[in-house]
Amino acid sequence: MKMETQFVNEEFRWQIVKAMLDQYPGLKEKVKSYMEIQAG
Repeated sequence: MKMETQFVNEEFRWQIVKAMLDQYPGLKEKVKSYMEIQAG
């Protein structure tokens, strides 16, 4: 049961992050740039 709750919480967090990135294109670009740097 705890694993299922954790999955729901992670999904909820992702939906919030996705909404923020859709709302703020500048933030989306910064995150994209950061992810590219982290990937090497």
